Amino acid sequence: MKFGVIGHPISHSLSPIMHVANFNALGRNDQYSALDVSPQDFQYIKEIIKENELNGFNITIPHKESIIPYLDEISPSAEHIGAVNTVLVKDDKWIGYNTDGIGFVKGLIDKHGSIDNDNILVLGAGGASKGIVSEMMKFTNNKITVANRSITRFDNWKLDVEAMSLTDVKDILNTFDIIINTTPVGMNESSSELIIPIENINKNTLVCDIIYIPNKTPFLQACEKRGLAIYNGLDMFVYQGAESFKIWTGKEAVIEEMKNKVKNELKRR
Repeated sequence: MKFGVIGHPISHSLSPIMHVANFNALGRNDQYSALDVSPQDFQYIKEIIKENELNGFNITIPHKESIIPYLDEISPSAEHIGAVNTVLVKDDKWIGYNTDGIGFVKGLIDKHGSIDNDNILVLGAGGASKGIVSEMMKFTNNKITVANRSITRFDNWKLDVEAMSLTDVKDILNTFDIIINTTPVGMNESSSELIIPIENINKNTLVCDIIYIPNKTPFLQACEKRGLAIYNGLDMFVYQGAESFKIWTGKEAVIEEMKNKVKNELKRR
């Protein structure tokens, strides 16, 4: 079987290495490739997938919402979220799912423990944010706050959240137990841009970033220097990949093998 990941940019992705490690562990001869598709070329996505003969694929930044009009079916949870990161190609039909939220929340609870009563802030209102917020809502008793540069970004949200602008949330940063950055800010290691003023964050807050390359974004590095606990997106990446594999094949992935392969590759880079 053939699988892949669609995104732009995509050269940084470790998805092929991770999935191939899983295939090898299971004795499968499957293939997994990374395909860079720009927003301008996304209109040709049907042709691109057919040309590459993919049985399923992942969708990453910036296409998690753009893919939806091309789907024949969409899972109820992905439809509710309004974003898709996994597509199953079956009988010439495209079926969309979202495994981002499951991946992140599994890893977060492993790291942090129960989030039942935590006050949570999510930075960014894109596809990844929707998936994570939707899943976290199943585990917390508090309304989740989501902050974005533009408040109009929430116009198509179906989730019951406390929507705020990044400007307004700056004054209440010390009230959160967990802060999660879902924006692309920090993917460039040379960038010193910080999405929020970290000096306003409570010293007991767990600060997360869903980015896993670099291992510590400038945002996480700055928070760590302040003595804050930090958590990157590696677990989310591995768990969401395992969920995708299960959707495509009906089989359980060898998660430890996937995680170890990614960790080793990150050390090598």
